[in-house]
Amino acid sequence: MWNNQGGGGYQQGGDGGYMSPGGFGTPQASQGEKKRVRDRASNLLPTTVAEILNATQNDEKFYSGEVEVSQVTFVGIVRSVKETNTRIDYEIDDMSGPPLDVKQFVDNDESTPDSEKVTAMRENTYVRVSGHVRSFGGKRNVTSFRIEPITDMNELTCHILEVIHSHALLAQQSSDMKSGSLNNNNMMTSGGDSTGFGVVNGLTATQNQVHVIIRNNMTDEGANVEQVCKQLRGVPEKAIREAIDFLSSEGHIYSTIDEDHYKATDS
Repeated sequence: MWNNQGGGGYQQGGDGGYMSPGGFGTPQASQGEKKRVRDRASNLLPTTVAEILNATQNDEKFYSGEVEVSQVTFVGIVRSVKETNTRIDYEIDDMSGPPLDVKQFVDNDESTPDSEKVTAMRENTYVRVSGHVRSFGGKRNVTSFRIEPITDMNELTCHILEVIHSHALLAQQSSDMKSGSLNNNNMMTSGGDSTGFGVVNGLTATQNQVHVIIRNNMTDEGANVEQVCKQLRGVPEKAIREAIDFLSSEGHIYSTIDEDHYKATDS
């Protein structure tokens, strides 16, 4: 699936949707199922280009089956790059569908120091994209808040397994909710999160713990750093603040009323 020698790794179905060669295309909901359980994948949902293109749209929201997709992460190869001072446009191909447009907004004007400018990914390199699904002019794209080069090719296989596992988990959650037998013991929970997406790949244990605490705080001002430290007794305050700085710089959280209060971008 990940061989980039030759182009068309996807097939187009009779309904216009795309199916991956391995058969892991987006499950199609039955036409008679009008009422859906709108679960929101409140963290990064592992996905494929085919699933993004096949997702149904309702106003500004996108749904994969019965799940409202808030943010996605996928891996693929960079097919083209176009740079301006304010944006880098990519076409990224994961072989499950046609290349997907990915937009990364940057500040690379002449007044920006070279050390702070965002460097574009090179063509024909594998990357992991994390961002929000958008539609403009009837064409799907992902507005990325993070693009990282893949240095270990095992991550490609790992990602496909994550896609399969997340869909199996969400399908089970939906079935349990309909039957009224939701069992939290079957969830991949972290810090009391019951969405099944408490752990973010690529974060350390401390960073994930801090992220979950901040994301679970539903107040307008967000979680106070002192409160986070109290909940993570045994973790040095310095390590917690370093985790907060990292999460903020990577776009997972943002400061609110001051530099000691934070909310999660996906809360």
